[in-house]
Amino acid sequence: MEVYFVRHGQTIFNLMSKMQGWSDSPLTDVGIDDLKKTGNYLRNVHFDALYSSDLKRAMDTAEIINSENEASSLNLQTSKNFREIFFGSFEGLKNTYIWKTICEPYGVTKQNELANKYSMSFVRDAMKKADPLGFAEGAEEIETRIKRGFKQLLDENDIDSRILVVTHGTFIKTLMMNFSDINIKPEDAFPKNGSVTKTVLNDDGFKVIDFNMLPS
Repeated sequence: MEVYFVRHGQTIFNLMSKMQGWSDSPLTDVGIDDLKKTGNYLRNVHFDALYSSDLKRAMDTAEIINSENEASSLNLQTSKNFREIFFGSFEGLKNTYIWKTICEPYGVTKQNELANKYSMSFVRDAMKKADPLGFAEGAEEIETRIKRGFKQLLDENDIDSRILVVTHGTFIKTLMMNFSDINIKPEDAFPKNGSVTKTVLNDDGFKVIDFNMLPS
């Protein structure tokens, strides 16, 4: 099964560098324009199904890309399995401040420094530990959810299908760091808004073919 993962377009919170997990903010005009380029890039690619996170920024992204596609006739299916990571009590707060607060007990000040020192799974658990309410998703929670998403795609579609999934930046970064065999640094594993990551999924595993392809 070919699965194309697309990160949603630029949002207001992206522009403001705020933590945006299960919280939501609208696409910017730049984000919408960029997504039209993504749609044009995928215009002649036939997809057998279209999924997105059930967050509005992802659903809006999927609809824009779908409207540009001339090779498919698709109805959008939404799923919580493809949501962004939940940042718990840190939702909506400034990225740099929050990561400095989380990372300082471990001798660093940035998320990627922490991931390089330990792992992406450690980063997720460090955030959960630092969350005063304990709401943030830990490593096991997000990895279990991603596996549910894989199973959903395999259960609901033929094995030779080509699927488009609109999701989120840290979700795709987790795919790259924790599920693929690609040797990639944390600072290089976060996809751009509107980018396309092409993968292959089957019962035996998951493989990344192309990462962070940016339509021009």
